[in-house]
Amino acid sequence: MKTRLFVPLLLAGVLSTTTAAEFPQSFNVELQPLKAQVRRVVEAMNYLGFPLSDAEQRELEAAMSEEHQPTAREGIQRVLDRHALYGVHINPEMRVKVSAGPAKAVLHEQGWVQFLVKVHNESGTTAELMAVSPNGQSLFKGGWYRGPSDPPVGDRPRNQPRPAPVAELPNEDRWLDVQMFNNQPLNRTLSGLELEYRIIQLFSRDAGKREAKMAFNVGQGTQDIGYRNEVDLLFDCQPARPITFRVKDENGKPTTASFE
Repeated sequence: MKTRLFVPLLLAGVLSTTTAAEFPQSFNVELQPLKAQVRRVVEAMNYLGFPLSDAEQRELEAAMSEEHQPTAREGIQRVLDRHALYGVHINPEMRVKVSAGPAKAVLHEQGWVQFLVKVHNESGTTAELMAVSPNGQSLFKGGWYRGPSDPPVGDRPRNQPRPAPVAELPNEDRWLDVQMFNNQPLNRTLSGLELEYRIIQLFSRDAGKREAKMAFNVGQGTQDIGYRNEVDLLFDCQPARPITFRVKDENGKPTTASFE
C-alpha cells in the first residue's frame, strides 16, 4: 500500500514542477516601468470587477516596495501569475508561443470572466496582442470580416489587415466569445517592456465541461511554428442560476416593471 500511494504523489510533484517551469518568467525587466504598468493593470482589474483580494493587494504592495530588485520582480510575478490563464512569449524574431497559466479555467454560463495574460516580450514589439480561438467564431455570417476568430468573407478593405486563416467549426463548438481588454487605463498596444500583463475576457454560451483552443499573435506571420502559438484548455463552465422576479403594484397585484 505504501508503494502504491508514494508513486502517484511523486508523479504529481514532477508534473507540478514541470508546469511551473514552462510558464514564462522574466528576471531582467526594469522595475520602475514594470511597477507603473502593474498599477494600471490592477486599476483595470478593479474597474472590470475582478480585483485582487486584500491579502494579495498587501502582498503586491510589499513586493513593489522591496528595494532589492530581483526580490521585487519575483514577488510581483508571484501575485499576478495566480490570475494568469495564459503566458505569451515573443522571441527576438517576433515569433509568438503560448503556454497555460496557473489560473483555474472556470467560466460562467452566459457571463464574462476576466483573466490575466502574462507577456514576456523579448522582441520589444509595440504591436497589438491579438487572441484568436476557433471556438470563438461567430454563429452568424455578415460582412467580409466579423472578428479576429472568424475567417474573412469576400474582399477586405484596403486598410484592414488580413487575419490568419481559420477553419470553420460546427455551431456546437462555437461556444466561446473572446476579446482582449485594450481600453483605459491600459493602452491598446504592447508597451515594448520585456514583461507586462494584459487582460483577456471570455464569455461562455454553455454550461458544463468545454474545451477551447486559444492562439495569440502580434500580426500576420508572427505565430511560432510547430503549434507552439496555441494551447488547448478544458474549461469548467458553471451553470447560470435562474432568478424569478415577482413584481406587484401598490395593491399587491401582479404588474410589469423595468429593471436596470
